[in-house]
Amino acid sequence: MEMEPTVLFDMIREGSGIVLSVCFAIAYFPQIIRMFRNKSSRDVSLGMLILNLIGYCSGLIYITSNEIARFWVVVNYSTGIVMTLLTVFFWKYYIRKEIE
Repeated sequence: MEMEPTVLFDMIREGSGIVLSVCFAIAYFPQIIRMFRNKSSRDVSLGMLILNLIGYCSGLIYITSNEIARFWVVVNYSTGIVMTLLTVFFWKYYIRKEIE
């Protein structure tokens, strides 16, 4: 049984979209786990997190306003926003603990 090239292409495209979204989502976990274990946010740059957040928000606005939004790209940017906000939350939590 041979698959049609378009079916195979669609499977590869969807699979790569899933991998893209999962990789970007879990990319923040090592940093969050490190902060949690060390009870410190010294190793995290707030500037980097803010730039990431601006980039993800801008990207989401761009793709949805230009009618080029693909499901996995929207998931990717949305998940990136959530993970960045979660990392900022832990950053703020541990920076307060360090000050006290």
